[in-house]
Amino acid sequence: MANYGEAQGAESRQDFVHKLKLCLKELRETQAWLKFVDRMGFCPENILAAQEECNELVSILVASVRTAQGKVKMPNIQ
Repeated sequence: MANYGEAQGAESRQDFVHKLKLCLKELRETQAWLKFVDRMGFCPENILAAQEECNELVSILVASVRTAQGKVKMPNIQ
């Protein structure tokens, strides 16, 4: 989520959306790594909470991107 700090300093609405999408990309990569860690059984006591937190952050960022895109003519997020 360090990229979120970059988004806060965006130079335009389009730049903001672009940087939010980068955050979303990183979170989705994190989801994949958390799934891997879970399947490998590396830290079973903490993984569920981390996965839930990551899923919540993805949901928040998807909503944020959609809101910001509504204010700028840009392609929709999938």
